[in-house]
Amino acid sequence: MKTIFGLTAALGLAAIVLMPAIGSAQGHHGHDGQLMPPVVWKMVPHQQVKAAIMADRTNLKNLHEAMRSARQQLTLDLVAGKDTTADVTALETAHHNMLAEKVKLAKTILSSLSAAQRSQATKFVTQWQAMQDQQMQQRHALFQKFNGAATSDKAGAKSADQ
Repeated sequence: MKTIFGLTAALGLAAIVLMPAIGSAQGHHGHDGQLMPPVVWKMVPHQQVKAAIMADRTNLKNLHEAMRSARQQLTLDLVAGKDTTADVTALETAHHNMLAEKVKLAKTILSSLSAAQRSQATKFVTQWQAMQDQQMQQRHALFQKFNGAATSDKAGAKSADQ
């Protein structure tokens, strides 16, 4: 039973900390936590990733809870119309601490890559980022195209009403 619980906890932490990179590999566009390129998941043994996460799980859970708590307090104070200066600072600190921990964890996992694997991962990241930039430009152009059409439709509707 402990083994099942431990495995479940490890997978849950992986989802919180490292999964955004996998999601982007599958076409999702999350931006938080993409420190490890998706190709690395094919290069690093599952057991090694699990071991790194399990070694840091208490700290990761605490950092995740600190972020959640800070976000909730900020939301409550915003809704109540209170001063949010301290809340913003607390959330920034929580985000900073989580990012530092994610970087540390990614370095631990990436440290086992050979020079050839690092080179391959670097090429992948360069091409991946270029593809994302191109897709962003295409989306922007598409929105501009339809935004212009929507604007001229509104102008035409206003002149027809008059």
